[in-house]
Amino acid sequence: MEGDAASIWKGFLVKLGSYGLCLRSYRSVVPDESDSAAVADVVAADPNKGRCWANLPPELLRSVLRRIEVSESTWPSRKHVVACAGVCRNWRAITKEIVKTPVVSGKLTFPISLKQPGPRGFLFQCFIKRNRTTKTYHLYLNLTQALNDTGKFLLVARKCKHPTCTNYIISLNAVDISKGSSSYIGKLRSNVLGTKFTVYDGMPTHAEKTVAKSSTRLGIKQVYPRIPVGKYPVAHIAYEWRKLLCSSCPNRMQCIMDSIPASAMEP
Repeated sequence: MEGDAASIWKGFLVKLGSYGLCLRSYRSVVPDESDSAAVADVVAADPNKGRCWANLPPELLRSVLRRIEVSESTWPSRKHVVACAGVCRNWRAITKEIVKTPVVSGKLTFPISLKQPGPRGFLFQCFIKRNRTTKTYHLYLNLTQALNDTGKFLLVARKCKHPTCTNYIISLNAVDISKGSSSYIGKLRSNVLGTKFTVYDGMPTHAEKTVAKSSTRLGIKQVYPRIPVGKYPVAHIAYEWRKLLCSSCPNRMQCIMDSIPASAMEP
């Protein structure tokens, strides 16, 4: 893990240098490759060690970050944009200002993009890898058209079967798939027959929504201490097995969303 952080940080510094950001004045905050602990400190944006990066002129910083955002439009090079948002608060604020939502830019950048409306001009091609042993389903963003494409990991779901229903816990972390994790974002509930599904969000789409059911997920409480924790239904899916009645009739799926963002309805 520390070695990966060192390689990412080195590539990030090289990327900044290629866009004209002079690093000579900030040599004190650039760690040696062998010093993994120093890399972790810089990546964590320590206030004392990272103040030189935080005090860059806003005009220069905005210009550099905008050029990075335009050039690094696809994954895996898109990771440099995410790295910029993790340097310090100033960098994060400017990066969030520059990076647009998927419906406008057509790009997936931050995890919140997965819960936002997508672009209308084209579709994101994804694929799912199923692990029968662990009962998990991994969702990946298709990067190329090759059959051996490893893709960019997006989400993971773990199947939890109960006597009256089946739940699929959805998380952003491929390792920690639990309701108590801060990476937990929601779940999919299915009835016994597998014909009716309900999608639940871990956090309310609007602050004024009432809680459907209380929970004790410490991870989400730590991230959003002022928002009540619970399960919030956002969509309902009904699947009709019409081929049971007629072999030539296709199956039909009906999806109903409880709320649709206004940006998705604009012409």
